Amino acid sequence: MDVVYIRSYPSRPQDVDDSSASSGGDAANLRRSWRVSIRINDRDAVSAVMVDPFQEVQYRTVLETYLRSSDRPRWSAQSLTEADDGADEAARAEDLMQEYGESLLSQLGLETGLFGVGTTEAQIYVVEHHDVDPTSKTLGGVHCLAWELLEAVHIAHLPKLRLRVTRVSDFPAPRFLCPARPSPLAAIQADRNAQFKILLVIARDFTRTGAERDPEPDLAQWPLMRLQKKLRGRLLLELVRPGSREDLERHLELRTAQNVEFNLVHFDLHGRIMRDECGTLVPWLLFAKQHVPNGHGYHMPETHLAKAEDIAELLARHRVENVVLNACLSAYNRTGPATNLAHIFLKHGVQNISAMWFYVHWQTVATYLEAFYEKLLVKCVDFHVAAQRGRDAIRDQPTSRTGRAYHDFFLCVNYARSVHRTQSMQRDPSPTSSAMSQGSTASTSNSMKSFRSGKWRPPTPRLGDSLTMGDEPIMRLQLHLLELEYKLTTFRVVYASDLRQAGSDLNATMDRMVNMWLGTNLVDEVLFYKAKDFGKRRILTDNVSPRERRTRHTNGGYLHLLFPRPVRALRQTLHVVREVDPVVDPGLQADDLENRRREERRFLAQEGLQRFARKLHAEEHSYMLFLGSGNAQWWRTYLQHLEGEWWVHKPWGFTVHTRYLQAEGSRLCV
Repeated sequence: MDVVYIRSYPSRPQDVDDSSASSGGDAANLRRSWRVSIRINDRDAVSAVMVDPFQEVQYRTVLETYLRSSDRPRWSAQSLTEADDGADEAARAEDLMQEYGESLLSQLGLETGLFGVGTTEAQIYVVEHHDVDPTSKTLGGVHCLAWELLEAVHIAHLPKLRLRVTRVSDFPAPRFLCPARPSPLAAIQADRNAQFKILLVIARDFTRTGAERDPEPDLAQWPLMRLQKKLRGRLLLELVRPGSREDLERHLELRTAQNVEFNLVHFDLHGRIMRDECGTLVPWLLFAKQHVPNGHGYHMPETHLAKAEDIAELLARHRVENVVLNACLSAYNRTGPATNLAHIFLKHGVQNISAMWFYVHWQTVATYLEAFYEKLLVKCVDFHVAAQRGRDAIRDQPTSRTGRAYHDFFLCVNYARSVHRTQSMQRDPSPTSSAMSQGSTASTSNSMKSFRSGKWRPPTPRLGDSLTMGDEPIMRLQLHLLELEYKLTTFRVVYASDLRQAGSDLNATMDRMVNMWLGTNLVDEVLFYKAKDFGKRRILTDNVSPRERRTRHTNGGYLHLLFPRPVRALRQTLHVVREVDPVVDPGLQADDLENRRREERRFLAQEGLQRFARKLHAEEHSYMLFLGSGNAQWWRTYLQHLEGEWWVHKPWGFTVHTRYLQAEGSRLCV
């Protein structure tokens, strides 16, 4: 593979008068330029001046307008005319983007026969050297350019050549040697017996409704859980619940104390560019807000902005190597690195980042992440190669809005802190645990005989298999289910109701949620009861025997009996109580004796539940979930004394989410 290095050093971009302008000196006609060095393979570097293919204002009037273009249906004759005009503007913007990429290629001089006839791929590293001095006034390096548009450019005499782009930020080496990361991602990929460890942070804005409603929170959860099932013990996936900044810090501190180092942290939440206390535009991330009792009750999950600099320092303390953000504006770099969240993370020591250059459609994110994680975790390619393959997937399956495909692949950018190797980018695919344990009987490991008995012994199951899910369908996390997680992890006791809706699948949904919570290490075990079990008189003990028990090691093989599980769950137990409504609210019957019997059972059950809930709140390591059909008023009447919350099993909002419609929706998201 041919490799091209484009390097720039700290300096202010120079303004070049647009030769196409009729009047010289007009600020609107000025284009930025940078002096760079260009080196191809082992040839000597040459100096060149890169001129921005766009005037600075065109990033707003062309690219940002194109990406923000609305796709709401038009029904009037006037609106149909506006729709035609919008389609013309979109086509014009796409032509300008094509010319943009061709201009970059022309300035680099890469189309002049520098590559061999049989070349199929060329890796372009855009390296921007930075000064870590916080007082540096350097603005607008070459990373301001939309380099990813090069990947859509075709060279006429090399029709099979594909250009690949990786952005690299170079910082001076730290004065003091930093401790080495114990298990870098590359080492995990190379070791078939090692385990990927990924931490996922999800937060949504529940105040947005109707057409502006937030996307479902499964953009990263769905592909990662599919791969967790595919790779079995090869992938450990955990979620920060609830997705607050404080819980992220606690989660990292807990796992660090247990010597669990995450190879990658994924942020599935909103990004913002806002002014800080000094009036400077800086990037922020929108986390869930930690609930603080204020005497006014609870309404819905709220959000809280955290400065990117603070999150970068947190990740640096825990030596996080790789970060993925599908947050809008997480790589916003139109005028310089000050607004670029990815740059801030890299400055604090993160090695690889995938982020979004501007506002991005949820379907674009879904397509990108599915391909990205498949390549990274299954095919075991390098981080930047996985990002490039993700952009390829978007070009192959473009997001469709207003009946036309949008070319927004270039929004998904990837940064590295150092130049990656160019040889042997692809390692052996990750085998599943079944593949590792079901090899040929002729192999040494799988035909091993006991030196005592001389008989064949079955292969040893992986310890990580104890953490896997069975053959149950994977749960797609929805907004109302994310709200359930927020309430459960915040209040510890939740009454889940289906309001007696026709066709309700509350029990089936909770079964899938339980499997997801076990599979992502939220709890170690789940115990199932019926409410009447708490109404039995007990003389020697207050313990209530569960009717069913599920644990993380159900499918783990016999070794879980001999060795401890490699990663402990975050909490101990989830207690699920069914058939609670007729026990605590038995109603009146014609038979007085039956009424007295039911009232006695109700009284004993209420006492038993209250003792159980009081103990659960005091110990702070378990949760309790009731399944019923009562409304909020019923909850307040019969169970509010348990100091929990009511939750309804009903999709958030009043409109069907666009992803479930044949004509895909149009909202810009995350």
